[in-house]
Amino acid sequence: MDNALAALAAQQAGIILRTQALDAGYSDGEIARCVARGVWVRVRRGAYAERRTWEALDEVGRHRARAHAVVRQLAVPAVPSHVTAAVLLRLPVWDADLSAVHVTRADLHTPRIEGGVHHHAGAIEQSELTGSDDGLVVTADARTAVDVARTLPFESAVVTTDAALARGNVPADGLLVVLDRMRDWRGARAAGRVVEFADGRSESVGESRHRVQLERIGLPRPELQVTVEDRSGETDRVDFYFERFATVGEFDGREKYQRLLRPGETPGDAMWREKRREDRLRERGLQVVRPVWADLCRDDVVAARYRQAFARARGRRAVR
Repeated sequence: MDNALAALAAQQAGIILRTQALDAGYSDGEIARCVARGVWVRVRRGAYAERRTWEALDEVGRHRARAHAVVRQLAVPAVPSHVTAAVLLRLPVWDADLSAVHVTRADLHTPRIEGGVHHHAGAIEQSELTGSDDGLVVTADARTAVDVARTLPFESAVVTTDAALARGNVPADGLLVVLDRMRDWRGARAAGRVVEFADGRSESVGESRHRVQLERIGLPRPELQVTVEDRSGETDRVDFYFERFATVGEFDGREKYQRLLRPGETPGDAMWREKRREDRLRERGLQVVRPVWADLCRDDVVAARYRQAFARARGRRAVR
């Protein structure tokens, strides 16, 4: 791939179209030979990427590349939406099927799936559109979150919707405004449950999933990102706070320690500071539960840990 074509691919998530290659001086025969030699990968019909570029992409990156190809190849106006818009907006997606690119079209009466593209039928208000970092026009955060909430399972939808709220691009009632316009659309009831539960104070995929887990196992809903203070005035912020039970939950995910790193620190330094912080919380009479990523699939274990912590907290109060 020559420099000009490589520069164009870099603007399109790594893909180039057949028509663009032809414009750059390649022939169909040369394109076919590039694919046959393994230098290029056929991403979809009429769209290619350099093999080394393609193999370096994860599933999300490959979905982004396919989305670029689809939008540029469709003969009718279509807006990337649903999970595809979430990917293009750099919102996290968890356990989502990324095999098909999702677009919404106002000219359709019924949805259809063809050629690896899920064509959704539906009107989009101008206020529900935005530009992505990739330079594509996509559904904006609020519309994307509600579309995801209508079509993905609850836990997956909460992950994306929490993140959309956390970025601050959605007004206080933004999700409800979009949902109200879709109240008769398929999946609106499921979306309503997600909108009611979503909370922009969740700071990671792991924290969002853990909130869903707490709901699933029947524990009370905690307050999020609460600052607790001791008698000396020293404060610490906790992920999950069960005030009634004098218990906090601190989700231990790898991304958390990366986020906590200060200039010049190692992950071990951040972990040591977290250990000291936990000691201070316990000195204040709080029980501390530290679920990790693997615990998100162990509801019984997590439920037992929290209930034991609640019981210890009650016992301390009784002794006093």
